[in-house]
Amino acid sequence: MEIRKASVQGFCFGVAITVKKAEEAIASRGDVTTLGHVVHNPQMVKSLEGRGLKNATTVDEVDAGALFVRAHGLPVEVFDKAKEKKLEIIDATCPMVTKIHVQAEKLKGDGYKIVVIGDPNHPEVKGTLSHVPGAWCIQSPADVEKLPRSSKVGVVVQSTWSGEGFTEIVRALSAKYYEVRAVNTICTDTHNRQSEALRLAKDVEVMIVVGGKTSANTKHLADLSESHGARAYHIEGPDEIRREWFDGVGVAGLMSGASTPGWLVDKVEARIAELTASA
Repeated sequence: MEIRKASVQGFCFGVAITVKKAEEAIASRGDVTTLGHVVHNPQMVKSLEGRGLKNATTVDEVDAGALFVRAHGLPVEVFDKAKEKKLEIIDATCPMVTKIHVQAEKLKGDGYKIVVIGDPNHPEVKGTLSHVPGAWCIQSPADVEKLPRSSKVGVVVQSTWSGEGFTEIVRALSAKYYEVRAVNTICTDTHNRQSEALRLAKDVEVMIVVGGKTSANTKHLADLSESHGARAYHIEGPDEIRREWFDGVGVAGLMSGASTPGWLVDKVEARIAELTASA
């Protein structure tokens, strides 16, 4: 059986920066706490926590040391609280996420009612909404119908959102509002991985997508693959792979989410090859 790997694998640049900063912070400071897991990947979380990284639910639980801000960023009020507590802040917010904050604030300053396309429960979106109080958060064209009237709206989007979904929602907004200024803030890496999913899905029978089960971008990749013809399996590691997935399969695809280290993808590839060696 042939295994075709996506051309984009391993960490995106934002996650790579975050992991590197976390490793350096642990080594140099020792007492470092993050709110929520640094990345949506259980293997990396286990590795970092094994080196001493602490995890808290709220900033109220952190009384000393350094507060590490993960790639998704944190709400403005959390930064303010950390400063009040005189905690050292190590800000590893992804540059693409910071760009969303800047764009949203600029649109608001120009008089636009802000619409954030994304999951309101996602930590990145929570951070973005804190920068533009009163913004509307929507996830589908159907949500547009429920929005109040406004003279003009400005739009930003969660960095890991589906490109197709973004276009459909902006089209619905344009049909309702007199003026719509939309900034496509889906990050380049997300766009490239989604494009690879579409390309590979047309040529493979099965797609293996490696990434944390809580990773939004990994789930999008699996959903895209499934909707474009490939039977998709979203896994976190090689132990989840089953031989029967590849029965009668001539070509399988392999790709990863943005928080998945390259070495883990290699392990998954080796396991697939081992299980299908006689196929």
